[in-house]
Amino acid sequence: MNKRLVKLVSVLLMLAVVTGLCSCLDEFDDYDYGYGYGDESEDPSKTTAGAYVRSNFDADRNPYFSTLASKEKDIYSQLYEELSKGSQKFECKVSGVSADQLTKAIDAVLNDHPELFWIDNQYEYTYDPDDGSIQDISFDFFDFANTPDKLQNAKVAFEKAADDILDGARSQPFMVERERAIHDYICKNTTYDESAPYNQSAYSVIVLHRSVCAGYSRAFQYLMNRSGLTCYYVTGTTTDSSIAGEDGAHSWNIVYLDGEYYNIDVLWDDTASETYGELVYPFFNLTDSEFIYHARVEMALKLPKCTGTQYKYSNYFGKTVEAGDLVFEDAA
Repeated sequence: MNKRLVKLVSVLLMLAVVTGLCSCLDEFDDYDYGYGYGDESEDPSKTTAGAYVRSNFDADRNPYFSTLASKEKDIYSQLYEELSKGSQKFECKVSGVSADQLTKAIDAVLNDHPELFWIDNQYEYTYDPDDGSIQDISFDFFDFANTPDKLQNAKVAFEKAADDILDGARSQPFMVERERAIHDYICKNTTYDESAPYNQSAYSVIVLHRSVCAGYSRAFQYLMNRSGLTCYYVTGTTTDSSIAGEDGAHSWNIVYLDGEYYNIDVLWDDTASETYGELVYPFFNLTDSEFIYHARVEMALKLPKCTGTQYKYSNYFGKTVEAGDLVFEDAA
């Protein structure tokens, strides 16, 4: 006998309003997601007593994978394998997975893989009532990708739009300048809109150009990774009550340049730029101590500390509005 339980994948909405407000040249390395599974730099290793053999994922590219326990890594591997090929419902091949382990693995997959842009924010599973182990898993896909033909067409449109954006970044001679080019494209071409469809997906920014913080951050992560740069999606909260939303939930990114990590919040730079009437960079490549109003939560607490200073905007490019210069007011 199986029982069914519906769970919601956590969603993040940025509700704040702002007012008053690299590395050396490298061959441009277009990161190949390929919609396959695992990372071929490591041989697959059998890690459970069952038949499933997981693929290991590069920790530098997939940091949330590395935070998981062994069985959670197994189900992460299967989830990515199934979702990347468009499976909406499938049997759990990893024996003895609990609901908590499944939830952690799903969160990790979605945080590591913005290329899975068609996944909606709801999933279901059946479980064995005797021991609680997961039996079958099913995901909702967005309506633009809920059949194989529609999913294939969405991938083509998404990748074409991303390629057009990255063509502009290719002309920049240094990695930090390519980072700025991607940042600037998103700021110039995206409107913050809480009612935007698919706003937890990179698709909302790259194809539709309307989104919230999750869409901004996942689009930036995807484009940066495609450009050959290492970039992480960060879940967190805003820490000042005057700029927090209903629950303060927020998301941003971490980038890795020349051996150091930096925080960047593209949405807040976009909002500040609208206020100032020109592009400004108050949240571009900051240390943890400089990254005011932001606090990591849950698995993001295990991401690397950000201590780099060389590629802070004002240190590398020149004077800009600093985060401490901004004045916030309550959202209406």
